[in-house]
Amino acid sequence: MLSIATAFILITIYNFKQQKLFERVLKYKEQAHYVIGYFFMFYLVVMLKEIIGFPSLSNWRRVLNVQGNIFDPNISLIPFQQGILYSDYLNILMFIPLGIILPLMWRKYHQFSKTLSYGFGLSLLIEISQLFTRFRATDINDLIMNSLGVCMGWLIYRIFSKLILKKIDPIPLFQSSRFLAFEPKLYVLIAAVASFLS
Repeated sequence: MLSIATAFILITIYNFKQQKLFERVLKYKEQAHYVIGYFFMFYLVVMLKEIIGFPSLSNWRRVLNVQGNIFDPNISLIPFQQGILYSDYLNILMFIPLGIILPLMWRKYHQFSKTLSYGFGLSLLIEISQLFTRFRATDINDLIMNSLGVCMGWLIYRIFSKLILKKIDPIPLFQSSRFLAFEPKLYVLIAAVASFLS
């Protein structure tokens, strides 16, 4: 709960500053982007903190007191060595929302390759974080299935995009502003920091 509150406070501060910029420079008021953004932040924090078991400062303190080492690699690099497991299907389901939310929030992710790259990058970050978490494995299967989930989510978005885009207009990522272009990554950064600190 603390992680969600922290993430929401940080993203609210960012949204407030961004809206002021939009109003001053573009005379533009945004709403749908922020509403979807809060859902996206909630999704990221719950996924990282509750489902994935992202490393946390409190957990690291406990582990250091008992074992003196937070690095606990359990790596599986051979795909589907034990076949396709139930957890593999759950990984697909967990990443489908990402493939839907990204193109809803930013026009850049209407391109399949951009959405897949973002999903793969997030999945890779999660798998690397597992190296520093007790009883978790860095698994190539997770990377594959997470990416497949993003692809399925993007396809769902494309199928329903004509209907969805009548109500929601994703914002462009303004190439002239590095700050705004960084926004999709900022969501992950805030969710990861909030999950780690709580």
